[in-house]
Amino acid sequence: MYPINRRESFLFLAGLGGYAATTTTDTWAQSRVVVDDSTSEITPVYVATHNEAHSSVFVRADFYFHDIGKDVELLPGASINVNGIELQRDPKEPVSYIGNVPMLNGPLTFEFARTPGRVVKHSIVLPELEIVELPRSYRKGGTLTVRAEPRPPRAEVSRDVYRMAIHAGSIYYPFDRKLTTERGIVFDPIHKKIEIPVGYAKADIFRQQRTPLKNLSSELQSGWVVASRSRDFEIEVID
Repeated sequence: MYPINRRESFLFLAGLGGYAATTTTDTWAQSRVVVDDSTSEITPVYVATHNEAHSSVFVRADFYFHDIGKDVELLPGASINVNGIELQRDPKEPVSYIGNVPMLNGPLTFEFARTPGRVVKHSIVLPELEIVELPRSYRKGGTLTVRAEPRPPRAEVSRDVYRMAIHAGSIYYPFDRKLTTERGIVFDPIHKKIEIPVGYAKADIFRQQRTPLKNLSSELQSGWVVASRSRDFEIEVID
């Protein structure tokens, strides 16, 4: 599985233009935090990650003042809820809001109350993997095909990514989607010089979609939601 952590939020924000995506000391991180002034344009970044082996979705919400490059701490009385569950401060981060939401067939609805009484709602649907059959073996150094019938993403989605990886002991062997054919999705190793041992190993495949919030409603003109679904399986690595 590929959990999306807070660092990935920074990486996506960097794509908006020049925001430094890095992790340093707690002191430096805390210096990037400001308390919300309730009036400046705010950039939410919502993350929803679901592994099909679990019955819940991990959700994270971060807020930024992009113009000044600062993380935003919400004011007392503000809240961010997903399907009625209020996200709580992440004790491992200077300022970030997390929670686990029961997995449902319907959408995930984010309700952001920046100030009491004014709620901004955005609803998204997790991507589907649409797998027909998972591979049982992988020949070292070659491509790998997953039988699938992927449908095009929803119109509001701006980026749709499939990736997978094999985890053989301490070896992390990632793949990127090369192309989609009638047989399914063809994956190509990203780091072909990595030596992966033969034998049975854990593998996972995921689909991730990024959607700008402005494509979901007119209430926010910046920010986005990144939603992913993953599945674990066993695979045999052969020569």
